[in-house]
Parts: sequence; C-alpha cells; structure tokens
Amino acid sequence: MRKILLAGLGCALATGATAQTEKGARFIGANLGDLSYSRGKQNYGNSRFSVSLFPSVGVFVANNFLLGANLELGYSSIKSGNSSGDYSTRVLQYGVSPFVRYYLPSTSAHRFFGQVGAGVLGQTAWYPNYYDGERQSSTNFASRYGVAVGYNYFLTPGAALEVVAGYGHNSNRNAFSSGALNVQAGFSIFLPSRVATTAPTE
Repeated sequence: MRKILLAGLGCALATGATAQTEKGARFIGANLGDLSYSRGKQNYGNSRFSVSLFPSVGVFVANNFLLGANLELGYSSIKSGNSSGDYSTRVLQYGVSPFVRYYLPSTSAHRFFGQVGAGVLGQTAWYPNYYDGERQSSTNFASRYGVAVGYNYFLTPGAALEVVAGYGHNSNRNAFSSGALNVQAGFSIFLPSRVATTAPTE
C-alpha cells in the first residue's frame, strides 16, 4: 500500500511539474545570492559582507518558454577597524534584467533550464574622503547581460526549490565594469494557466 501511495505521489508531482510550465502559466520567484562574509586578523581586523536578493516574475509565452523580469537588490560593506576614523565603505546595488528561460521537456519533478538576460544595474557607494575623513557618495549605472543554467525541484505541483548558476557581466566605460560567476538559491511558485483552471461549460 505504501509503494502505491508513493508511486501515486510521484505521478502527481510529475504531472504538475509538466503542467506548470505550459503556455499561460505564471511564475513568481525569489533567490538569494552573492552571500559572503570575511574578517581578517590583520589590517586592523577589516571585515567584508555582501548579500543580494533576486525577486522575479514571469509568464510562459509558450510551453516551457518563460519570459520574465529579474530584480536585484544588493548590499555590501567593507569596514575598517582603524580607530582613527570611520573608513568603512557601503555599496547599494539595484537593477532590473528581463530574461528568457527555457525548460527542458520532462515529466519528472526534476526540471532543468537555461536562461539568458540583459538589463541595467545601478550602484551607489558611500565612502570616506581619505584627505579629511568626510563622507561622500557616488552613483553609476551600467548595462548588464548574463547567461545561466538552473534546476527546479517541485515539492508540490505549484512550488519548487530553485538553484541557478551563471555568469554575469556589467559594462560601464567609467566605473565598475566587471564579470563574475555567481550562484543563487531560492524558492519558486508556479501558477497554472487561467484557461487550464477554468472549468469547461456545456
């Protein structure tokens, strides 16, 4: 009896995972990334901390094709233990990147996808003037593009764990042009197509 129940649950998850990537389905997700912390014993015990939140929304414009937008809200800080003044630097990042995601066809609760996106990223930094110690700030914007691969594990037909690994590049002729590999992890909700949830009428 237990094997029958487990088999039935597996079939339900597989069917739900397939249905939730059909045309018209909607997607809501939130991932956490760029999480790091370090503290040195030298250089006055300098510490570094960073974290980013990536909420996203989208809709399946065709079976397994998701068109969406990914927001980024990031914070990082470098603090100095120098007792002669406040030499900490704080950086706030914010941006939006439309993306296209394709899920490999499968009837399993394990779904893999590839993703490409591009957008704009802003960065505001607060830092000390090392001549007089006065705080100052600067704001810059850069174009951004990235590619990634990812994985969803459907806990239920409408909810899945998500892991995304990829490469992103920020391009600005004057400031903070950079490229980096990154890994994000989070949770996703898949809402079925409104057409599919509408009961047929006679």
